[in-house]
Amino acid sequence: MLTTEMTLDTVVEDRVPTEDSADEAIPLSEASRRSLAWCAHFRRNRRRLIHIPWERGAELTAEERAVLIPSIQDFQLGESSDGANGKEMARLYAERSGDTVYIETMRLFIAEEQRHGAYLGLFLNMAGAPWLTFSWTDFVFRRLRKNTGLEMTLVAALMAELIAKVYYRALYAASSSVVLRRICAQLLRDEKQHVDFHVERLRMIRGRRTGWRRVLTNVGQRVLFTGTCLAVWKRHGAAIRMGGYGFRRFWRCAWVEFNKALN
Repeated sequence: MLTTEMTLDTVVEDRVPTEDSADEAIPLSEASRRSLAWCAHFRRNRRRLIHIPWERGAELTAEERAVLIPSIQDFQLGESSDGANGKEMARLYAERSGDTVYIETMRLFIAEEQRHGAYLGLFLNMAGAPWLTFSWTDFVFRRLRKNTGLEMTLVAALMAELIAKVYYRALYAASSSVVLRRICAQLLRDEKQHVDFHVERLRMIRGRRTGWRRVLTNVGQRVLFTGTCLAVWKRHGAAIRMGGYGFRRFWRCAWVEFNKALN
């Protein structure tokens, strides 16, 4: 009997050609080759997950629960998007660019984000904490991505991924919970690849920009990231501080991630 994961893999492999089979039919663009490579990565990644001993439970102290749970609730909502806008932007981009494989690549990326939401949701369940249905930070990020084209959708997602790399390191350090630390380790491993995924596509989209357009793009990203950092600190500063990141360290680490990805 097939497992759910095996069934999903079969569906994906039936729908998306391998690079070799595609080469035999129609020569692929570089963008399509990269999309195929990312499809393969996301399929492999869901088979190589870090073991999480869920049977141990949440193991939070009263102080950790008071500070960390509200923050985790907010991030869980953000990681649980249905991705409808991203899928639609990917479809429109595929029509223009001819890279139809990117549609499936985006679907697999969104599924991985939803796995993150499921992990955090299961942890909240074990801690006896409800899931949020609304958060102002999540609302702002969703509005930034809504019907703004693929580039802005990816920029907004990238800002969140870069901050998440700092946030999950802080969350890992903030608690002795084995389950929470394993979740953070898995999410950090995934987020590194998500950053590379988005940056690569943004470079393709922006490849021919020169002069003042490139300068405006860079300035706009920095303004957005500044606002993102401030918003995340306002909402999650207590949890981040519990992990040993005061505002200065958080700010410095966030910009290190930004410059490493986009410079």
